Amino acid sequence: MVSPEFLQVESYVQLNRLFNFRFPLPFTRGWAASPDFLIAAVREILASKKKKPVIVEAGSGVSTVVLGYLLEKFFPEGLLISLEHDYNYYEKTKRELELHGLKGVKLLYAPLVSYLIDGKEWLWYDLRELPPALGGRKIDVLLVDGPPETTQEKARYPAVPLLKDYLKEDFLLLLDDSKREGEKRAVEKWKREVEVYRCEELPTEKGTLIFRAIPLKKRPFFSVCIPTYNRANYLKEAIESVLSQTYPDFEVVVYDDGSTDSTEEVVRKFKDERVRYFKGEENKGRPYARNRCIELARGEWIVWLDDDDVFKPELLTAFAVEIDKFPEVSVFYPLKVLLFEESKDSLKQVFITDFYRNRTRLIRCIIRKSPISNCASCLKREIFGKFGGYDSNFPRAQDYEFWSRTLPFLEIKGVDVEGFVYRVHDNNISVNFLKMDLSYESVIKRKFLEKFSLSEIYSYGKSKEVEFLVKDLLLHEDYFNALYYSWLFEEKELYDRLLSESGISLKGKRKRLEKKFFNFLGSSNYTSAFKLAEKLGKFHYYLAYSFINKKLSFSLLKRAALINPLFDFSRFIGEDFLREINEVKERVLSKLNKYEEKKDCFVNTLREGE
Repeated sequence: MVSPEFLQVESYVQLNRLFNFRFPLPFTRGWAASPDFLIAAVREILASKKKKPVIVEAGSGVSTVVLGYLLEKFFPEGLLISLEHDYNYYEKTKRELELHGLKGVKLLYAPLVSYLIDGKEWLWYDLRELPPALGGRKIDVLLVDGPPETTQEKARYPAVPLLKDYLKEDFLLLLDDSKREGEKRAVEKWKREVEVYRCEELPTEKGTLIFRAIPLKKRPFFSVCIPTYNRANYLKEAIESVLSQTYPDFEVVVYDDGSTDSTEEVVRKFKDERVRYFKGEENKGRPYARNRCIELARGEWIVWLDDDDVFKPELLTAFAVEIDKFPEVSVFYPLKVLLFEESKDSLKQVFITDFYRNRTRLIRCIIRKSPISNCASCLKREIFGKFGGYDSNFPRAQDYEFWSRTLPFLEIKGVDVEGFVYRVHDNNISVNFLKMDLSYESVIKRKFLEKFSLSEIYSYGKSKEVEFLVKDLLLHEDYFNALYYSWLFEEKELYDRLLSESGISLKGKRKRLEKKFFNFLGSSNYTSAFKLAEKLGKFHYYLAYSFINKKLSFSLLKRAALINPLFDFSRFIGEDFLREINEVKERVLSKLNKYEEKKDCFVNTLREGE
């Protein structure tokens, strides 16, 4: 690992080579700006490509000398104004400028005086001499390295509100010491004042923040949509996270899908007029609730928020900036997500792939799983008019179905922002794999093959295409259709292995073991049946497990039906539940693309094999 001392030496050497200092610099440790901050500042100013930059520096010293050299060499028509509140430091900086022969710097003695900002008194540099020094020009770069943190809490905050009338629309702000708590809190206040910006933290010794104001051609208006049902315990925090956004141009559309808890009471307590609440008379499911949100939204852009998750404060700002920069993009989404596990009280960061201008990879990923999160996705409203809304035939995985139907035909882009906190809890079915009815994923994947051929998705050669399709189907335990495709393309070795793993069709000794297995179930010897199931295959495993785990019994039977839709479940469950089991079987057995025309023949082959 590179030592901090080495980085300072490396930065100083770069500065000296760039400017060839005519006189030794004062010491750059302690209170002075460090070389790593100075080289970062020089890089950013050069990269801004301003021909005649106006630079204002809050706090003088070594940084004033370095910036003086920068203007002398690269921007002879630029302007540098340095504010110093301490007269002794003012004199020292003045002498350093003379020793280095830097005559183009306007060094102003600006003692700290009182200002009133939003009803609170703040101490900051006396700005009476700044307007004449600017001579009518606006500030391109604001470098903030003072006043000292001992002055007051968030001592550097006044820089933006006091100078806002003098700042260019696209000003660049460079903050030293950004690792300190006072500076962090000052930055949070800046974000709410500027609203549209890019913010980057550099890992320098004391911390360097690069803050860019972004002027927009058009300010987008967002409809943050929260479909909800009986989540009063989480909903308050979700709404608060939207109202805490640094970007203000949004509405919150809460559609209550017939909740029977205190959801309405929770929402009505919010007095912010941007929160709009609507309630359905009865619960009609998530696809319906999502589609109602779209109908009720007034924004040009729809942003989804699940009722048990929370946005990070800068999400809408990041979207606004990207929308302005990439007008061809129809869907934006955060590249970083925080995963919060309630039971462990743990937080970890998860990364999502950026599919911008990479349709090939996107198509490949879609058949595996939902490529992006629905929560915190930002969609042009017109998409729903073109492609339709969420399919009511998918009470779960409706977001995956929607993405599979739309994303291949849209330009999408990931945004480099930590977008939201995904909450993992006991009442979150999307994180309990055994509770999921994965037959919906089976339908989505196979319908996708109606639009894109195997060669378009995989391009690995026929044998490998089938192998990878099988792997993608097995991600959601669709053994039956994995078997079908290996049979269709005559991949015998793969077919035999899947037969053995699934337990769908058994012969010889294994057929006799299966008879024993059902005898154990019939005599309520579930422990012995479960041990035997581990030898027979996945189907028998879930069937036996359904008798052991009563809480998950019905979900496990659905999983067994997904694997073997040819099995007669009527002897194990009553009519009330048999309908749903048969719906799972129908989804798995359905013919959804040109490859599945021979499925009846395959079913006969399996039955004959028994």
